[in-house]
Order: sequence, then structure tokens, then C-alpha cells
Amino acid sequence: MKSITFPEVTNKIAEHQEEFNTVHVQFQKNDNSVNMCFELTDDEIEEIKRTGKIWYKQVVNGQMHPMRLSPFKNQIIE
Repeated sequence: MKSITFPEVTNKIAEHQEEFNTVHVQFQKNDNSVNMCFELTDDEIEEIKRTGKIWYKQVVNGQMHPMRLSPFKNQIIE
């Protein structure tokens, strides 16, 4: 799975850090959120078809912040 660019991208996280993959993001001021889009490999698509699951990991520093996963852009970018 890799981060992909999209027309609304406003920033790139870790763009010049060799140990990380660049993450393309859109900062949405109205709700102080950061939106991202990822492209799946064929193997990942097959695994999702097989299990119906997506796993998510978020590093937190004492607080868990709201998050949302969706296959529909209009549910993420307002």
C-alpha cells in the first residue's frame, strides 16, 4: 500500500526522509483534519476480498484521536 497524490494535496509528509515513504496529505481547515489516499497492491486487494478486513495502526501519545477509513472520497474530503 502506498500513499498517492490527488488534486487536493496541500502537503507532503516525510518527503525527503529516506527511511520513510512520502505521505501526500490535504489539510482541511474546517475540522482541523488531514486527509490521505492510498493505493492498494493486487495482493492487498485479494486479501481484503478474502477477509473483508483492513487493519489500522496509529501511534498515540496519551490520547486517541478520531479517525475514519472509507473507500469513498466524498466521505472524507468535504
